[in-house]
Amino acid sequence: MSSPHADATTASAAPRQASLPGFLVRAWTAPQRLADAVLQALIVAAVLAAAVLILLFTFEGEGNPTPPLRAGVLALLALGLYVFLRLLRWRSAATLQVEPERLVLERRGDRFEIPTASVESVRGWRLPLPVAGLALRMRSGKSFQYGVQVEDPLPVLEALGQEHAQVREEARHPLTTFAHARATVLRPGALLLAFKFLLFPLIPGGIMFRANQYITYGGPFAQYRMYGLGPYLQSFFTYWVYFGAALVVYAAILRVPAEVLASGGTWLSPRRARGIRRFVEITCALLYFVGSLALLAVQFLA
Repeated sequence: MSSPHADATTASAAPRQASLPGFLVRAWTAPQRLADAVLQALIVAAVLAAAVLILLFTFEGEGNPTPPLRAGVLALLALGLYVFLRLLRWRSAATLQVEPERLVLERRGDRFEIPTASVESVRGWRLPLPVAGLALRMRSGKSFQYGVQVEDPLPVLEALGQEHAQVREEARHPLTTFAHARATVLRPGALLLAFKFLLFPLIPGGIMFRANQYITYGGPFAQYRMYGLGPYLQSFFTYWVYFGAALVVYAAILRVPAEVLASGGTWLSPRRARGIRRFVEITCALLYFVGSLALLAVQFLA
C-alpha cells in the first residue's frame, strides 16, 4: 500500500513537469537543412516557371487557347518535390523540452539530454533558411550536431534565457523579432491560401471568360450550343488557369519588396517588428485582392 506522502509527492511533481516549456521543432543536420532549403527553392522556381509559361503561351497560335503541356509537367514536378519535402520534414520532426538544468531533444526515437551548464550560447540562424532556427554552441567549442528549426524562435529563447544573459540578448536580435512577427502576425493558413490561389482567380477568370463568350460567340452559352459542353468547360478552365497563373506571378512580385521592407524596417526598429509586419501584410492583401481587380477594370476601360 502506498503512503499518503508518496501520493502527494507524485501529484505535486506532475504539474511541475507539465508546466515545463515544450516546443514542436525540426532537428536538422547541416546537409538536411541544405536539402530542405534547396527543395523549397526548386518548388517555388517550378511553380513560377509554370505560371510564366501559362502567361506566355496559352493564347499563342490559332487554335483554341489551352495551357501549355510544359506548364503541366512543371506543376507535377513541383507537386512531387513538395511530397518529398513533406516526407523530409516529417522525418525531422522533434520536440524540445526546456527543463531547469537540461534541454531534452527527442527526434524519431533519439533522445538527447543536454545539460544547460554545458551550453555556452544559443544563437539564431544568421541565414534563416528555410525558416528561422537556433544553433547551440557548447562550452567544448563545438556546435551541437542538430540545428533546431522553429518558425518562431522567441518563445524558445525566452524559455532558455531565464538564467542566460546571452540568450536574453539574442531574443532582442532583429532576426528574432523579424521571425516572431512573421510567424504570429496575420499568418495565412491553408484555407486562405486555397482561396487566394484557387477560388479568387475564378472572379477575373469568370469575367474574362464571359466577355470572350460574348465577343467570340455572340452570347454567354453560344459556344456550348455550337460545340458542346466539353469545349465550353475547357474554355472556362483555360481562363481560370490563366488568371490563377497571373495572380501567382503578381503575388510573387508583391512579396519581394514586402519582405525587403519588413526586414529593413525591423533592423531599424526591432520593437516595431509586429506593426511593420501587420502593415506589410495588409498592404499586400489590398494590392492583391483589390489591386488585381482594379488592373482588370483598367484594361476594360482602356
